[in-house]
Amino acid sequence: MAVTENQAYAETIRVMAQHGMSRDAWKRYRESGYAQYQVVYPGYNYHMMDLQAAMGIHQLPRVTRYWRRRTQIWNAYDAAFADVPVFTPPPDVPETTHAHHLYTLLLDVDRLGMRRDMFVQEMTRRRIGVGVHYVAVHLHPYYRNTWGHRRGEFPEAEWVSDRTVSLPLSPGLTDEDVADVIAAVRHTVGVS
Repeated sequence: MAVTENQAYAETIRVMAQHGMSRDAWKRYRESGYAQYQVVYPGYNYHMMDLQAAMGIHQLPRVTRYWRRRTQIWNAYDAAFADVPVFTPPPDVPETTHAHHLYTLLLDVDRLGMRRDMFVQEMTRRRIGVGVHYVAVHLHPYYRNTWGHRRGEFPEAEWVSDRTVSLPLSPGLTDEDVADVIAAVRHTVGVS
């Protein structure tokens, strides 16, 4: 789903979501007859299924409440990790609304003396589900095998990739859950 107040953006999104065709099915078949379409952008079929729409429309009333809860958790993480050898996400850009959907730490592996995968293993041992968002694209088998990419080609992307870990961030987390995540991170990196 995409939401915008900009009509030009909205029209471009509509076109790109229907294989890049200038007219959707409703605009091609009218009382005056068939109107030919043209492919004006490279596009894909991004239409959601009716079942997805039916489920999504019932989620809309919860969007703000869920966002507020994720923002509370985000702020708790920011405060809790200010003195930890990690890089926290940058502050929100003024006059924007960040989704606060993915809280990623960049581990300062030199100061920690611990690689990201060791951190992930320890957090998992502590029963905290963390994620790796994202591994640098060129390191995935498809890109290595298809295009011959290898480690060392994109050192900045690799630097971030090798240090990034995502913490649990869901409106379903209780304050106790958030405290458990914070305690586990702090203990894992040796800051109590």
